[in-house]
Amino acid sequence: MKQLLQIILIELLLASPSDVNAQWFGGWRYVAPSPCANGQCSTPPKTKETPKKEDLKEDSDPEPQKEPGATLPPIETLSVNRERFAAPSLEIADACDKILDRLEARYGKPRVWRSFPIYFRRYTGNGVAGYTQYGGSGVVEVVVYETLENSVGGTLDHELTHAFFFYLLNSNFDLFLNEGLAQNSEYRRRESLRQTVYRRYSNGEFWSLDRLYGRNAYDSGLLIYHEGFSVVDFLIARGGSIWIAAFMDELVKTNDVNATLARFYGYRNIQELQTAWERYVEGGQDRQTVRAIR
Repeated sequence: MKQLLQIILIELLLASPSDVNAQWFGGWRYVAPSPCANGQCSTPPKTKETPKKEDLKEDSDPEPQKEPGATLPPIETLSVNRERFAAPSLEIADACDKILDRLEARYGKPRVWRSFPIYFRRYTGNGVAGYTQYGGSGVVEVVVYETLENSVGGTLDHELTHAFFFYLLNSNFDLFLNEGLAQNSEYRRRESLRQTVYRRYSNGEFWSLDRLYGRNAYDSGLLIYHEGFSVVDFLIARGGSIWIAAFMDELVKTNDVNATLARFYGYRNIQELQTAWERYVEGGQDRQTVRAIR
């Protein structure tokens, strides 16, 4: 893997009615700065058993002028060291352990895990809620620009899912499916995301899946997030979480999306997946109505 550091993720925050400076942007929030502010990859199954269905960088603020001899701000510390990460507090560490335990229960346990730091930093007013940074053979850091309370079930789960799948698949894989899996972990936002998906689909905003798959670059309309979420949502409804993790493992190894779709889901190519997924969106995106793989 290339040694260059790459930042994979730019997440945008959801707006609430009280956010007077918020502007809607493709179903996500971009928060306008205040006028007074200083101013942003598991082993596939050997047999085709029927799986169970489920229910389911930072732009710094301008440096103030310091008087000679002024004291520098303290360096951010990570006081809690766990097997999988280091965190700044016991409360954050416990929350992160619960999220990673839940991901392991859903998708399987990575064979190799290298500890990485998790930082909670002050929001800088640039619309960025967090990111996951990779380098070499591991995760360099996870950064969240929200409070712990606001990020659980949302941004924190999203970013830790990126880190988790990097180690599960030993790969920084396709961005479209990567973001789809991370978005799917945001359980507090799933219904809102489904509503956004239906609206954008109905308005004819979405691209064909073969245009987004393999793109590995963010589009200006953030379709890679919304379509990614919805396609993963549909595939999990078809086969479950362990099944999609096995699908992703083989896809990373073979880099043949059509053959892998045919083996795991019975679609001869990505176009057939698109037809089935569109029916899912048009039918209300209810996982319980999706016919499971037999």
